[in-house]
Amino acid sequence: MKEIIDKQRIAVIGAGGHAKVVASTLMAVGHKVIGFYDDDPQKWGESIFGVPIIGPISDLNRANCDGAIIGLGDNHVRKQVATTMDLNWITVIHPFAWVHPEVPLGAGTIVCAGAIVQPSAIIGAHVILNTKASVDHDCIVGDYVHIAVAHLAGGASVDEGVFLALGSTVLPGLNVGAWAHLGAGAVATKNIPAGCIAVGSPARTIKSAVEAA
Repeated sequence: MKEIIDKQRIAVIGAGGHAKVVASTLMAVGHKVIGFYDDDPQKWGESIFGVPIIGPISDLNRANCDGAIIGLGDNHVRKQVATTMDLNWITVIHPFAWVHPEVPLGAGTIVCAGAIVQPSAIIGAHVILNTKASVDHDCIVGDYVHIAVAHLAGGASVDEGVFLALGSTVLPGLNVGAWAHLGAGAVATKNIPAGCIAVGSPARTIKSAVEAA
């Protein structure tokens, strides 16, 4: 079930554009954002929404905060951070999003403003359901997925690390394989193999798993 910590001290990993969205979502539900951690030294000492950018990611540990969430949009980097740091990863849902109460959300997942998750869906860990993303009934979303303003139709599934770019759609019952990338405006009318980059409507593969590696 969803691990949503109420009004505690939360750290954000990253200090770029997506980190701003993460922080504003945390604040919208009443959490206190205590700081940002980013590996760019030029950002250290600056602030976002009056909250300091404290230092490198390696400085963050359980003693610094009650919980943390990764504000990095790159799926590979998000997995690397999540699997190498021992932190209390929290889940956050924007108050202007809607998630069916029985849908499980994995640790570290964020559901942004305007996103919708329908009944019997399953959402993995460290997933980004970005602004106005929609996941319909019986869909399965793997760990480290990023769904932009994109739509998963009923019964569709996306495996670990998939990126669905702006305006893309996966038709009912279809699968997008692990670490594949569906380009902006693309429509998956058949299964997309793992590791591929696919674009267009209907989506066609422009790079194979070997070429995309």
